[in-house]
Amino acid sequence: MNFKGRKFKVTVVIGGIMLACVLVLVSPLFHVQEIVIQGTVRVCQTEIRDRLGLDNGNNILMFNPRSARDRIMGNLHVGDVNFVRDMPGRLYVIIRERRPSAYVEHTPGNFLVLDDSGRVLEIRHHMDVSLPLLEGLQFTRYQLGEILEVTNTTDFSSIVHYTQLLITHNLIHTITHINVSDPSNIRILVDYMEFHVGCTTDADYKVRAISQMLEVSPGAGIMRGYVDMRVRRPEYFFVLLQ
Repeated sequence: MNFKGRKFKVTVVIGGIMLACVLVLVSPLFHVQEIVIQGTVRVCQTEIRDRLGLDNGNNILMFNPRSARDRIMGNLHVGDVNFVRDMPGRLYVIIRERRPSAYVEHTPGNFLVLDDSGRVLEIRHHMDVSLPLLEGLQFTRYQLGEILEVTNTTDFSSIVHYTQLLITHNLIHTITHINVSDPSNIRILVDYMEFHVGCTTDADYKVRAISQMLEVSPGAGIMRGYVDMRVRRPEYFFVLLQ
């Protein structure tokens, strides 16, 4: 085959590929028929759809996941997002939310909402969600969407560790205060009981023990006191307050 023949053949092949691409792009077979959003609890699905930038009828092959991810991550309550194309016309949007886990009072009547890594999610004027208030925490500044800048990062890591354990053991909505005024003796409080847990040594053991004790505690109307958990022993030292 001479040069002109080969050139003609290449041109035909390229033209065929281009035609096929055009047909795929305009074909209703690859139109988005369904968008399935999973993992949302606090984040509004309507907002996720708006930030997605994709509607039913758009071509699923033209979807740009990188730019869509950047837009969705603009919501501070979204920790991560993944996309799964279920060809030809379904798109799954899988959200991992950041979980609000504690309040810090910034100024009187203004509270920072932190997630379980110490990231500032929002500012509220009321503690209208049942979360513990962190007391005695010293911080220099804050910025929405960033980890709270505290004076002693070692102490803060201990607080974050205990907060994560309280979430793991389903206690985060039961605890009212976490007092960190004395970093060597972190105190976890409910309305009628204080647990002096010390530092993070045996932290998981201590939080599991707190969970078990709260299950059998008779409540604020009958008993009020504190449990010294700073030294692990078969039975913690309990002090009844009058």
